[in-house]
Amino acid sequence: MTLIQLKYFQTICKYNNITRASAELHVSQPSLSNAVKELEREFGVSLFTRRSRGLELTPEGRYFLDEADKLLEQAEQLTTNMKHMSTTDRTLTLGLPAMSGSLVFTDLLRTLYARSPGTHIQVMENGSLANRSKIMDHTLDAAIITRNGPLSPGIGHVALRHVNICLYLSVMHPLAEKDTVTTDDLDQLPLAMLPEDTFLDHCINQYYENLHLKPSIIVRTNQLATIQQLVATNTTAAFLLDHVLEESSDIVKRAVPGLLPAEIDLIWKSSRHLSPHLKNLITAARNI
Repeated sequence: MTLIQLKYFQTICKYNNITRASAELHVSQPSLSNAVKELEREFGVSLFTRRSRGLELTPEGRYFLDEADKLLEQAEQLTTNMKHMSTTDRTLTLGLPAMSGSLVFTDLLRTLYARSPGTHIQVMENGSLANRSKIMDHTLDAAIITRNGPLSPGIGHVALRHVNICLYLSVMHPLAEKDTVTTDDLDQLPLAMLPEDTFLDHCINQYYENLHLKPSIIVRTNQLATIQQLVATNTTAAFLLDHVLEESSDIVKRAVPGLLPAEIDLIWKSSRHLSPHLKNLITAARNI
């Protein structure tokens, strides 16, 4: 029994048809038929019953398919793990949100390079919600996210920073005269917002929904410099993490009652093999 025979068998079962399996695998029909015959001969059982409408698994065939699925999944995971064990390729793929990344990435990188100067980082700019998904499908080695709720099972994490969410305003805006804002202040307030795959977008939309309001979002961008300019010129206000923008002669920030604080984390898939450079990144995160 070989892995290629199992893959052939699995694909035949997917369609209950050798012709369609042949088209997907780009393997001749006789080769697929021979693979099934070799398996049946090796184990002394019939795996299929031939019907006029196609192939039908026997009880032995159904059992064999269940076990074959497990073996092929384990083989794929083993291949992934072994590739990540390579010490010659020291590139880490890191998901980085524009906002929370601006608060922690420099410190994380400086700490990592002090410990492991040969490690290279390939940054992929995504929002926190996209980063979670890409961690689970192995697109990313690790990611920085922002959250104010529990993580999904199977995700390892290190807390990097706790931070409040503030409303940033132009000093020319009437709300700049107030220490805090109210529900009435937020209604119809023009906003610049980060993209929809971000924690902040999800958080603010949920906050407004709880107030039975709808945020007045007039522009979305992940460019913090653009948001800063929009706020400074009194074009829009913006919800951002504290310290993302600094207060200045043009911009002030105000607390918003009822907005929960957030946590910035480094995350990775806990079931994956931790390569030496990923371990170094996790250690660096624990030491900033």
